[in-house]
Amino acid sequence: MSSLDDLKAQVTTSTDFYELLGISPTATDSEITKAYRKTSLKYHPDKQKDKSDASIIEKFHLIGVAKALLTSPELRNLYDNARAQRKQRELQNSLLDGKRRRMKEDLEGRERGFRKRKAEEMDAEAKLEMEIRRLAEDGKRRRREREEQLRRQDEDGEASVPEDEAAEPAPAPRAASAVAEIDRTIKVRWMREGSVEGATLDKEKLTVLFSKFGKIDSALVMKDKKTRLAGEKHKKLVATGFIVYHSIVSAHSAVLDARRDFVFLDSVSWANKEPELQSPPSTTAPEASAPSTPAATPKSLRNSFPGISNGSGASGGASTPSFSFSPQSGASPSLYENTMMRLKQKEAERRRLEEQIREKEATEAVVD
Repeated sequence: MSSLDDLKAQVTTSTDFYELLGISPTATDSEITKAYRKTSLKYHPDKQKDKSDASIIEKFHLIGVAKALLTSPELRNLYDNARAQRKQRELQNSLLDGKRRRMKEDLEGRERGFRKRKAEEMDAEAKLEMEIRRLAEDGKRRRREREEQLRRQDEDGEASVPEDEAAEPAPAPRAASAVAEIDRTIKVRWMREGSVEGATLDKEKLTVLFSKFGKIDSALVMKDKKTRLAGEKHKKLVATGFIVYHSIVSAHSAVLDARRDFVFLDSVSWANKEPELQSPPSTTAPEASAPSTPAATPKSLRNSFPGISNGSGASGGASTPSFSFSPQSGASPSLYENTMMRLKQKEAERRRLEEQIREKEATEAVVD
């Protein structure tokens, strides 16, 4: 029989004596004694094949301790209290482990989501770079095709000129730069938020994107500023850029097509004013017979577009461009330029009409 001190030492043990005897915590003394006899016979060392098995001997000893402790009201009460506290701690630890496990799983999920978003952003940037390179190559190809087309037209025109006319020197073609720089400049605006393209667009990328419409003389991206756009409740971070084209025809194409080609742009407009497209003359006359009227004097250019200096370094507000335009006469677009812009305008009107027809047909199909 274990001594009283030995039994008290077993009160705080982690062994569940009720489970060891196979009884419930509410078992009576007679049920405890009956269970003890049955269990002790089962684990008696003399009944085992290996009588020296230490685990069997230890278990047989604990069965005797369980019977002595649980049949003593005082010791059983102490044991039950200690057992209840131990169960409570185990439950708390289990709940804490579950909470920690959920926190760990949540953290791992967030990390996976972050890595996925990062990979998607990098993929989007890579696609944007590829698209920029593709557009640059497409712009070069289109320029080469236009140059080749103009060269063939010049050759065909020279071949069809009569001898008396061929003897006369042909008037020198007017360069694209005869039109004032301000009239070849477009203004581009886009939001920095909401798209990878808008967030990463800088001067170099802007130049590459818009070079598909023609040769660019210079470009400038202004400092971003908070602006409330039409239809927006809150101010957005908006970027503004200015592009000076070598030809007004290229600038005209950019104003017409850029919003359709690059949907993340908010607006593409003329920096000064839209050129007035002149109808072709009914009878041919030497171009030199009527000198071109300047579209605007340098002073009027500064007044109509404050912030762009005329080479003197003066500038307007902080939100306007800081680069300057060269002081020149600002001649009207040539006949060729007018013709090309009118053709482009008709093409744009045709596209708009086709889109309206498609939208109408789609609406009628839904109604039917």
